[in-house]
Amino acid sequence: MKRTFVLCLAAVGFASPAFAQEKAAAPAAPPAAPAAPAMDMGKMGPWARKPTNEKQTKKEIAEFFKAEEELGKKGDLDGMAARVDFPVYMATDDSKGTPLAKLYNREEYIAEMKPFFENMPKDMKMTHKPTVLVLSDSLVSVSDEYTMGAGKQKMSGKNGGLLVKRDNQWKWKMMVEAGWGDQPPAAAAAPGAPAPSAPPAKSTAAAKP
Repeated sequence: MKRTFVLCLAAVGFASPAFAQEKAAAPAAPPAAPAAPAMDMGKMGPWARKPTNEKQTKKEIAEFFKAEEELGKKGDLDGMAARVDFPVYMATDDSKGTPLAKLYNREEYIAEMKPFFENMPKDMKMTHKPTVLVLSDSLVSVSDEYTMGAGKQKMSGKNGGLLVKRDNQWKWKMMVEAGWGDQPPAAAAAPGAPAPSAPPAKSTAAAKP
């Protein structure tokens, strides 16, 4: 019995160094990834993209609106769509105050805006009081206080939007106008067609000078 016990101890003694060697042979943990370089705040952010010539940019925006007015008078929806940077973000709200917003591709935009252009009275007259905020040489925020009328009917409102300069051309990237959320989606007129997830903002910014 004593001999068996001694043999067991010997076996444990031989096994312990082998186990220790196995532990030592385990692969080392991979080296920690190098720390990311510190962000150079001087090379990004609005202070790095200050407008270089606000006067020139505002002149370009005024010319953009003037061309839009001519297209609107002609009812040239395709021409108007060519001045949109798709997908365009359109936002509005409904009579309950629920905000609604959606990204539109060109086909969706045309479908939503077509009835608006087709039903515009021929004697429609508009006046505008725009405010242009130049964020950079390629980003401009626009808000407008306008009046529109035909015959004895006269209305006023406000809208806003964002213009971006892409390929040296100013285009709409966002249109925002309140109150269009209760308008039935254009897609609903087609039997079996799925309605968009949110009604569009039928912004008169798309047809304003």
